[in-house]
Amino acid sequence: MDRNPLQGSVVPFARRWHVIHEIDLVRLIQEHRRRLALCDQAEAIADGLPAQPDAPMTAAFLTALQGLVAKGERVDGDYLAAMLLNGHEDPLAWTLLDHVRHRHMADGAAARDLIEAFDGADATMGPEALGHMLRCFFTGCRRAVDFEQLTIIALAGHRLTREARALLVEALADNVAA
Repeated sequence: MDRNPLQGSVVPFARRWHVIHEIDLVRLIQEHRRRLALCDQAEAIADGLPAQPDAPMTAAFLTALQGLVAKGERVDGDYLAAMLLNGHEDPLAWTLLDHVRHRHMADGAAARDLIEAFDGADATMGPEALGHMLRCFFTGCRRAVDFEQLTIIALAGHRLTREARALLVEALADNVAA
């Protein structure tokens, strides 16, 4: 509990996330895994060029990209800020959260570009250009996931339960292995 020095009263539960539990991170880690699976799809398509992927694979990839674009426009920035700032105004924390938000926006922009490229809006695009776009997308997206997880560890490290820390460490280790 925190004391409010101005009123001399006890303010119960003034900190929203005094301790961050594994359950607080599960949804976020699941979303990261979906994004990383999309990155794996993009890498497989890039590795298969100049051959075009089959129609069902392309349709599934485009659907997943459209989902990423939609989610990117509704980034869970408020959730992360509430969890990580813990009621404090910290310039470093705000800067890191801004980086997370901008990386989500960059992923969304790259996803929109890929959707246009696959929908045939740019019929003159060769396999080299498409491969470059795919590689830029999955490299940037993977880095964004890693950065977001490292931001959580940096800003909430001492407030993470052992299980929450283990979940993040496992996720980061899986990202390196991929």
